Amino acid sequence: MKSYTSLYKKSINQPPNDAFAFFWFDKDNGETFETPYARLAQLAKPEKWNFIHEEYKKEGKDFPILMNYLNFTFMRLQEQNKIVYSKDQRYAVFNTGLLTETEKDIFAFFMSKENKSPSQSDWMFKFFADSYTDKLSAFDKTPEPATYITEARDIVFDIAYGIEINFDHILDGDNLDRLPKSVQSNPLLARNAIKGSIEGLKPRLLRNYKIAIPHWYKGKIQLLLPLHITDPVNPDVAMVAERDDSLRKYRIRTLLTMDMAYIDARLICRPDTEWLNP
Repeated sequence: MKSYTSLYKKSINQPPNDAFAFFWFDKDNGETFETPYARLAQLAKPEKWNFIHEEYKKEGKDFPILMNYLNFTFMRLQEQNKIVYSKDQRYAVFNTGLLTETEKDIFAFFMSKENKSPSQSDWMFKFFADSYTDKLSAFDKTPEPATYITEARDIVFDIAYGIEINFDHILDGDNLDRLPKSVQSNPLLARNAIKGSIEGLKPRLLRNYKIAIPHWYKGKIQLLLPLHITDPVNPDVAMVAERDDSLRKYRIRTLLTMDMAYIDARLICRPDTEWLNP
C-alpha cells in the first residue's frame, strides 16, 4: 500500500495526494473543517481536546489536541500495517484508540475516491462509529489499536539512574526560546536554575513514579519531566529524558513547551494531570 505523510492535509503547501484522506464538511450548513472531529469528541469519553492555557489557544480551533492525536495515531498504524482495507479496496478503516463511555472501541471509516484527479487525496472520510456498527462486516478483521510499549521499564523512571543535562543543546536555538524570558539572556542564571530544579526533582521522583510521563517520538519512548524555574507548582517547560543503559543515566537534550509535551504524551495514554495539563 502507498505510504502517506499525514492523515489529512496539514498545511496549504502540502500536496493533497500526500495526505491519506479528505475530511469533507458541509460548509453551506454551517459546518467547518473541525466538524468531523467534534463528532468524534462527542462519541468518545469526555476529555479536554483544546488547550486550557490561553497562550496555546488559536482562534477557530477547538480540537487541536484531538486532530494531532488522530494524525499521529494514523501514522503509527500505517507503520504497523494496522489499517484494514476491504477486499475490493473501496473501503478502509482504522482503530482510533479512543473509547466510548461504555468502553467500546471507536473506528474511523473511509471510502476510496474513484475517478479522482492525481492531485487529490486517495480516500474520503465517511464517519466514526463504535464496535457495534454493522459496517465492520465489510472487512475480514477488526482493526487493532496502535501500540507503543514493548517493555514496562520504558514507562517508569529508574531511580537508580542519574540525570545528565546537555547544556550545549538546552541553551541553544529552540530550546533556549522555550525557557522563561527571565533567564533567556543569562546563560549562567539559566544553567543554575535548571540544575536547582533537577536537584529538587530527584526526591519527588523517588516518592512518585507518575511524575515521569512517557511520550512517543521518532519511534521510541522517552520520559517527560517537569522543569520548574519561575513557579514551584506549575512547570515552565517539560524536559525530554532519554535512557542510556550503558551509562545508567537519563540524558536531557531537549525541552518542550507544555502544549507540545501534552500532544506527544497523549499518543500513548491520557496523561496524569499532576503537572502536565493541556
